[in-house]
Amino acid sequence: MTPTDRPAPDDAMTPWTPRRAAADPRPDWTPALERLLSAITASVPPLAGLPTDDVLVVGLAAHGTGAASVRELRDVAARVVVDGHRRQVELGLRPPFLLDADAPRRLATLVHELLHLDPVHPGRLLAANRHAHRSHTSLEREARAHARRLLDDLDPALLLCLAHDGEVLLRQWRHRPAETTRRRVFGDADVFVGPVVVRTPADRRGGWW
Repeated sequence: MTPTDRPAPDDAMTPWTPRRAAADPRPDWTPALERLLSAITASVPPLAGLPTDDVLVVGLAAHGTGAASVRELRDVAARVVVDGHRRQVELGLRPPFLLDADAPRRLATLVHELLHLDPVHPGRLLAANRHAHRSHTSLEREARAHARRLLDDLDPALLLCLAHDGEVLLRQWRHRPAETTRRRVFGDADVFVGPVVVRTPADRRGGWW
C-alpha cells in the first residue's frame, strides 16, 4: 500500500453534524387563543376573577354536533400541570368550531364555554349554568350578547386568530385523563402540538398570520 492509499486517520475525517429541523411555518393557535381567553374574562363581568391559567385549551374529536366543551379535571386526574401551570379545567375545541364557523361564532362559543365555569371556585363548573338547570338556548343567548360587545371592545388583533383559514398548530392530548386515571399525574409529556385545519368563509377571513 502506498502512502496515498492509506485511509485518513479518524481525526482527519469531517465530523457529522445533525441537521437542525426547520421551524414549522404553521401558526401556533394555542397561545393566541389563551391570550384571547384572558381578554374575554377581563371584559365580561360574569367572568371577572376567572383564572384562565387554570384552563387547558386542547383540540378534541367530534362529539355529536358540539363545537366545544368544558369539563373539570379533578374527577379524572390527581393533578394536571402543563406549561408550568396547574390546569383544573379542559376546554376542548371540536371539529364544528374549526370547520363550520367564523370569528363571531367562534367568539360566542368561547364565551359560552367560559360561562359554564365558576369564577369563585376555580376548577369547578357553575351549577346554575349547567344545562341540567339552564337551557343551552338561554346560555347561548347570553354568550352571543357578550360576544357582540366584545367585537366592539376588544383589540382587533386579539380577535383575528378566530378569522384564520388554513392549517394551524393546536395543543392536543397524547394521553387524555379519564375515569380510570384519577390517581395519575399528567404533565407536558401527555400533550403535544399538532396540526388541525381551520375553515372560515372567504368573505370573513382575517389577516392574522
